[in-house]
Amino acid sequence: MTLKRVAIIGASPTGIYTFSALLGGETPLAIAIYEEADEAGVGMPYSDELNSRLMLANIASIEIPPLTSTYLEWLRDQPAAFLARYGVEKAALHDRQFLPRILLGQYFRDQFLELVSQGKEKGHLIAVHETCRVTDLEARPDGVALWTDGKSSPALYDLAVIATGHVWPEDDEKPRAYFPSPWSGMLDAEIPACRVGIMGTSLSAIDAAMAVAAQHGDFVEEADEGLRFDLSDAESGLTITLMSRSGILPEADFYCPIPYEPLRVATKERIAAEIAAEPRRAPRPHLRARRGRDRGERPRLGGRRVACDARRRQLRRRLFRRSRDARSVPLGGL
Repeated sequence: MTLKRVAIIGASPTGIYTFSALLGGETPLAIAIYEEADEAGVGMPYSDELNSRLMLANIASIEIPPLTSTYLEWLRDQPAAFLARYGVEKAALHDRQFLPRILLGQYFRDQFLELVSQGKEKGHLIAVHETCRVTDLEARPDGVALWTDGKSSPALYDLAVIATGHVWPEDDEKPRAYFPSPWSGMLDAEIPACRVGIMGTSLSAIDAAMAVAAQHGDFVEEADEGLRFDLSDAESGLTITLMSRSGILPEADFYCPIPYEPLRVATKERIAAEIAAEPRRAPRPHLRARRGRDRGERPRLGGRRVACDARRRQLRRRLFRRSRDARSVPLGGL
């Protein structure tokens, strides 16, 4: 039996979910996965080479579609000592936490390896090529040709999925006083204690600020749950300025304090009281006036209001006649 050949270029989360979807089919496939990094499944945004433990992922377990298990289930299966290295307390885990990027990368790595194992058990032929850079692709009538480093002849596939993710251009000629992103060498660079400007106030800007701050001090959690930053050098001239066009700081997509804060306005008691109360609708003005006429009384709206209404109707009729006459003028009369 000849299996359909599929290549997945890039084993980041996009590549992993594509891989998972392919494994869900009933027909066995021959799947080859190419990853430039040393470990397939982690992904550039969550690798320990481009992130520090201070950088948090902007998605929580409740937002991540499960693969072989949810992110929270995977976290609870990890030893407490392992989580403590990332500043995570196992007893306090919940599905709305924002945890270090590197930890999320480990989750995706483990999920990928589990998917490979499950796929092979279902009859799929799976080949994982790590530390393997794809250099070129060519669409042909009989499929897709794929070239990698060190190979003069291409491999041929029926389908190819490109999931290479972010690519930050390298410019060696540019001085290291400028970084286009927190992942473009900032973590490896030695940032002096100087005036640092960050364009933007998004989550990436927070990552950039944390990358600089981590080189010059430590964040200390105080007894009252406050957070304090202690500079390593008291005389340090470090200042960090975030510049924003809107002045809006980032916030979680679904943020809600847990436990929920008590309601102060629309409380259950207030809503029940409003429902139980008799309706207090005021009569409409024109009905009020009509009822007065029926009883032989003067309209309560007052003569000025009635006159204004009549004048308004008269103006509308006049404007309508003018617009109708303008539309009926022959072209020769213009």
